[in-house]
Amino acid sequence: MSRFPDRYRRNAQTISPENQTKIQASTVAVIGCGGLGGYIAEELARLGIGRLILIDGDRIEESNLNRQLFATEKVVGTPKVESAGKRLREVNSEVKLELFQDWFKEEKAQTLLTGADVVCDALDSIPARLELERSCHALNLPLVFAGIAGWYGLVGVSFPGDQSVARLFGQGERGVETVLGNPPFTPAVVASLAVAEAVKTLLGKESVLRHAWLQVDLLAMEFEKFYLQI
Repeated sequence: MSRFPDRYRRNAQTISPENQTKIQASTVAVIGCGGLGGYIAEELARLGIGRLILIDGDRIEESNLNRQLFATEKVVGTPKVESAGKRLREVNSEVKLELFQDWFKEEKAQTLLTGADVVCDALDSIPARLELERSCHALNLPLVFAGIAGWYGLVGVSFPGDQSVARLFGQGERGVETVLGNPPFTPAVVASLAVAEAVKTLLGKESVLRHAWLQVDLLAMEFEKFYLQI
C-alpha cells in the first residue's frame, strides 16, 4: 500500500488507471544526468515510472548551477548520479533506482541497459549519441533523443533500424551548445517534450516524431517538425 494514495490522482484525467499501472511496471534508462537528463529523470519519477536507470560518469561543477536540477551549492563536486539519487528518493521513494557512475560505452550497453523498455538520450557528445543509438538498435530498444543549445532544442524518436540519430547528427564531436551555451529554461522545455515521447512509446501510442524531429526555437516561439528521408 502506497504511503501516498493520492500521488497520481492528477494523472488520472490524462493517463488511465490501466496505463498508470503500465507506467509503474516500466523501466526507463536516462543517459546523462545534466541539464536535460535531470529534468527527464525527475518528471519520470513524478509520473510514477517503476524503475529508473541513471548513467553518468561526471561530477557536479559550479557551472552546472545555472540549469541542472540536481546541482546545488552544497553538492558541487559530488557525482551527478549520487545527487540525482538523493533528490529522486525524496521526490518518489517508490521508484526503484539503479545508479551507474560511469560513462556510457557501446561495449557496456548490455549491462547498463538491462531491463529497460525505453532509453532517453541526454548526452552532449555526438560520438556517444551514435554509440547509444547503435546499442539500442542491437538490443531492440526504442530511443528518445534530445538536444539543447541556447534558445534552441530538438527531440525525436529512433526505433530499432531507423538510424535517425546517425542521419541527423552525422559526424563531429560536440553540438552547437559549446558556442551558444545553455540557459535554464531550454532543458526544462525540451526535457518535457522528450518525456511525453517516452510515455507515448511505453504506452504503445504512435509517435509522430519517428523518422522526424521537432525543432524548438524559444526565441521566436516556433516549433517545427522536419522529416528524415526513409
